[in-house]
Amino acid sequence: MTSKLSFCARSVYLDRRLIRFDERAYLPDIYASSRNLVLRASRQVEKSTFLANTILYEACMRPGIKILFVCPRTEQARVFSHTRLMPSIEESPAIRRRLVGNHKNLLQVTNMRFVNGSQLFIRAAFRSADAARGISSDLLLVDEFQDIAAGDLPVLQETLSHSSRGRTILTGTPKMLDNHLESMYRQSTAHEWTCDCGDCAAAVILDERCLGAEGVVCPHCRAPLDPMQGRWVARYPHATWGDGYWLNHLMVPWINYEEVLGRRSTYDLARFKNEVLGLPTTIGEHVVTIEELEACCGLAPMARSPADVPRDGQQQLVAGIDWGGGGTSRTVVVIGFMRSDYTFQICRFDRFSPEEDPQRIVRETARCCQHFQVRHIAADGGGNGHVYNRLLLEQLEHLNHLYAIFYSGAGQQPHQDGSLWKWTVDRSATIGALFSRVKNRQVLFPVRDQIRGYLDEFACEVAEYNDETRSVRYTHPETQQDDALHATNYALLIALRLYQVQHQY
Repeated sequence: MTSKLSFCARSVYLDRRLIRFDERAYLPDIYASSRNLVLRASRQVEKSTFLANTILYEACMRPGIKILFVCPRTEQARVFSHTRLMPSIEESPAIRRRLVGNHKNLLQVTNMRFVNGSQLFIRAAFRSADAARGISSDLLLVDEFQDIAAGDLPVLQETLSHSSRGRTILTGTPKMLDNHLESMYRQSTAHEWTCDCGDCAAAVILDERCLGAEGVVCPHCRAPLDPMQGRWVARYPHATWGDGYWLNHLMVPWINYEEVLGRRSTYDLARFKNEVLGLPTTIGEHVVTIEELEACCGLAPMARSPADVPRDGQQQLVAGIDWGGGGTSRTVVVIGFMRSDYTFQICRFDRFSPEEDPQRIVRETARCCQHFQVRHIAADGGGNGHVYNRLLLEQLEHLNHLYAIFYSGAGQQPHQDGSLWKWTVDRSATIGALFSRVKNRQVLFPVRDQIRGYLDEFACEVAEYNDETRSVRYTHPETQQDDALHATNYALLIALRLYQVQHQY
């Protein structure tokens, strides 16, 4: 029988041209696998293309086969059908003849019956596998498996129970280490793309240790590596469940290394590991330690005036304010700037007790911002911020913008609200990005002895994983405060915005 890769190279059209597999030395083994298969992969590494090609190959070469394709949500199923599968059938003459013949009627999205007797069922199973009950299949394909309801794979595999050659293919982007995608990957052969270092002969897998300043390097001797020159090595070669492969952005030819470094600077650590490196994360990796924070401390004391700020930062100082209130929460003001090397340098922290007179807090905050000639402020927009931000604005004569920050589950562009700007940001993503900066030493604090108490307000943060929303939320024990963390996050947000405008990102 013709191999899947050869069939696709000769028959499958993508964007009205025959599909090509140039510079994809990692693909032949994946396409050749005839066992159960799991792909643990980054975003945008052609997982959907592989699944569509598999469906077309099996439907054409095994007339009468029954295929079940499952993804988490109905909208994802429609997108896969309309943008991946149907165009290939329409644009590929040989495939169209075999599957559609002379029929001009459009195939149904959820139940496709082809002229050679092959069938394709497309279902969604975010919360439950009930939509697949009663279907009999020979091949089960599950996309975005990490988001399928936990424990539903055995239910989905029941559809294979009457097949003499039933087979399962799972693809997805990892999240937490205990996610069911990672569990299935560990039951597979778990192949890793491995590059041999020409200098020290080390066998190197492509993970975060390989990220050099200008390209992929050997983590042992720092010699440059060519990710295109690699080979698959099975971590568990005797696995009986099936084959597994790990794909990430360092392997694929259409993502250049500058894009990888750019994403490391802007993504939070969990998102970078999941979506770029194709690696799972653990809750502990979302939390910074005192040692990591102290490693970001410089030798300069906290600035008392603009003269204490490095010359290149004196004209671009920003302030972040987390307003206190409620009897326990303190107001914290952070002043800093983004350096030319993309490091956020904090020049000063100020803190006000929750018992202090609110008018005095606003007055002293305004005095501090005027003293340091701050032109841009990002401040907590909720709670007392509804009142304090407008009071603060009234006392500042030369301020360009005051952004009222609102935390949410998704970000939006700022919009003007009278004299203020309202800015909704993704709470977990922005805090995670700040933590990632700390781990990469892209934050510079004042000298350690002056800010030990402030660092505690970063180190106290813990991460909780919500299985219902499939997301991470950062929180802190009730006995500790994290006001300095949020004030710093606000200041970083406005500094990043100004930096990107200046450099036309």
